Amino acid sequence: MKNQLFISFLLIFFFIGLSVVSAADNATVLYEDKSIENDAILIENDLLGVVEDNVIEAASNDDILASEITVKDGDSIQSAIDKAEAGSTIFVSKGIYYEDLVVSKELSIIGHDAVLKASNTAFKILPTANNTVISGFHIIVADINGTGIHINASGCKIIDNTITGGNMGIGTDEFAVNKSGKIEIRVINNTSIIGNNITNLNGAGISINTYNPIVCRNRVTNIVNTRVNGTAIGIKANGIGVVSDDLNVKVTDNYVSNIKSLNESAYGFDIGGNSVLDTLNIFDVGGNVVENVLAAVNAYGINIGVFSLNTTLPTVDVSDLTISHISTSNYENASATALSVSITTIGQNDTSDTLIHDINIKDIRALGKNSKAIGITTTGVGPADLYVFDNNIKNIKATRLLTGISATGVDYTNFTAFIDVSNNNITNLESSDIKAINVMSLGNAAINKNIIYNLKCDKATLITGVTLSFDLNGFNITVPENATIDEIMEFINDLGSKLNNTNFTINGNLTVMGNNLEGTGVETGFAVVRPAKIHYNRAVNLKYNVVKDSTRKFILESYDYDPDMSSEELAYILLKSQEMFENCTEEELRNMSISLGAFLDTMFGNLDNATAGVVDAKFNWWGSNSKPSRSKFKNNNGAVRYDPWLVMRVNANPKIIKKGQYSKITVDVYRDSSGGDHSSKSKLFFSGPKVTLFSDIGSFNGKKSITLNWTNGKVTAYLRGDKSGLATVTASDYGNASTTVLILGKNHTKHYRDGNIKTVSAKSNSLPAAGNPLLLLVIVIMLLGSIGVYRDK
Repeated sequence: MKNQLFISFLLIFFFIGLSVVSAADNATVLYEDKSIENDAILIENDLLGVVEDNVIEAASNDDILASEITVKDGDSIQSAIDKAEAGSTIFVSKGIYYEDLVVSKELSIIGHDAVLKASNTAFKILPTANNTVISGFHIIVADINGTGIHINASGCKIIDNTITGGNMGIGTDEFAVNKSGKIEIRVINNTSIIGNNITNLNGAGISINTYNPIVCRNRVTNIVNTRVNGTAIGIKANGIGVVSDDLNVKVTDNYVSNIKSLNESAYGFDIGGNSVLDTLNIFDVGGNVVENVLAAVNAYGINIGVFSLNTTLPTVDVSDLTISHISTSNYENASATALSVSITTIGQNDTSDTLIHDINIKDIRALGKNSKAIGITTTGVGPADLYVFDNNIKNIKATRLLTGISATGVDYTNFTAFIDVSNNNITNLESSDIKAINVMSLGNAAINKNIIYNLKCDKATLITGVTLSFDLNGFNITVPENATIDEIMEFINDLGSKLNNTNFTINGNLTVMGNNLEGTGVETGFAVVRPAKIHYNRAVNLKYNVVKDSTRKFILESYDYDPDMSSEELAYILLKSQEMFENCTEEELRNMSISLGAFLDTMFGNLDNATAGVVDAKFNWWGSNSKPSRSKFKNNNGAVRYDPWLVMRVNANPKIIKKGQYSKITVDVYRDSSGGDHSSKSKLFFSGPKVTLFSDIGSFNGKKSITLNWTNGKVTAYLRGDKSGLATVTASDYGNASTTVLILGKNHTKHYRDGNIKTVSAKSNSLPAAGNPLLLLVIVIMLLGSIGVYRDK
């Protein structure tokens, strides 16, 4: 987290003054600062990697068997593999086989209820065994460090196997190996892992690095790692694209459960798509289900990373996922994350869209001291717009900080990132500090039509948004390469004066419309850093409706730091967290903190000056028809305009009904306190919980009251005339509004013996049905008044 904060500060310090980096430059970043030369990348179309010295030689023609071979119980599978010609199919009959198999040629090895008990590796597929198929085996691995199926060849298909025991169920070689200071890249192509059942291992169910991976319909359960620094992984599928063809990544319809790391981190899914020399064509991760992931440090339901270098990303669609019961239990300083999506593009001019939608998340727990929980976190670096919509997030608990949705857009090219967080349901959150939706964009953002309620917290901000789009106006700097600490400090000292002497502005539009927020009386509804438009929202039962905040407070709170700490102390924390300063003495760190702290003060001062302004928070329903209290609007860096506000009204049609008939009751907030009509913009209004209708006479579906969800700022119900009288219908949503409906006695017909039929009014204590009831009421009042006058005389 501290590294992320330091990088974020650097981005703001330098206003993301990055030039487009070349492919060679970024290759160094990709592979952990190790140089990669072109002649060190060994790639072949069909055979990739280094062939082992002990490759089994092909048998002589006399020993070659037919293209189909059957192995019976008691026979050796390895013997059949050795003797078979490439392309043969080996059928293994029912039985128990005690072997560690090595496959050195293309074969299809099909088990029919065959149990393979291996000491270390059940199937080891060598680089010469491209297009091998392994299917139908019950594999049991004895060695705790063993592997069910190890793949080091292209085009292999692993289908419908059961694997138990060992460290890894199905895995491939690492794609990057350091040899004598050079990186040798081994790329395995077109690996398909389909329909396998993998259970009771201590490392990873499936872990592959391959070009064009297909991982579908697998079931991975009970991966428990008890090692120190031992990570547990359900399914890891990393798509590596370093060839000229398009890269396809398909990880769909898998089920992962009970993944635990008792000393480190755990991942239900870890999915990557990395396109370096090619274009990511397909990235499909739909239909996956993960539940019961527990870790002592970081617990992830699904972690997704997409990287593009000098290529173009298509639309990345992350959808149709079910994530539940992700926990760090009572481990301290831990974090539980349901879904993490990171999109990075370098050297790309066109903007790519990332869609994160139809994700169901529930029961996320981080209950140890100083622990955090996150529903969805997503970051787009470069020209990658983010759209987070139609997700359901509920039942999350954390001790220190809880975030429902976090979205960050860092467009370092022209500061036009766009983030849209809309139509999400976020409910049942519990923590000492909550940020239900937290958005930061170097560009623009829209936060619309979300529903947030049922919070238990000491403090919370339901929607936080900041959009910073910089107009640099000549602010040019060069970060020194390979600089000494003294040179870095001198560089930082110069930044303050450069900031003060440079005219720059901050733009970026933030719109917040149609959200439905309900607090418990201690929360802040909306917190923004710069001018924004906040319209047509429902925000009720809050301590503060809108807070116009400072950039400093927003950034520090976003990274869970005390916003009131001194800049010098913040500088010290940032410097100490970086490896480049790990050998510095305490005195050196403190001296550097003085220079960096002074720069932070200058930077934050400039940012606050550039982001000051008026927030337009008119036309919102604050839970009352009366004018909101000024104390509900906190202005730390600007002003909030909230007048006029929306008012609630109730209408009945018709106003007069007979017993047994219905009146249509409509509640809406389309009028503002100045009389303006906003019904033409109803689609922009909030939906969701809730408004309650009461009636003293009549009923709603047989009851005196009914509670309904708002639909675009409106509710419709039907009052039935069960009893005669003047009914008062009241709508309540923290504030109240009423109307009346007159219910008349119901007419009926009476048949006489002489054959005549007459219509008579029903006997009732209510007003008679005949005539004009309002006129009759006036006459009665006049008569009563006349009697009174006569008596006075």
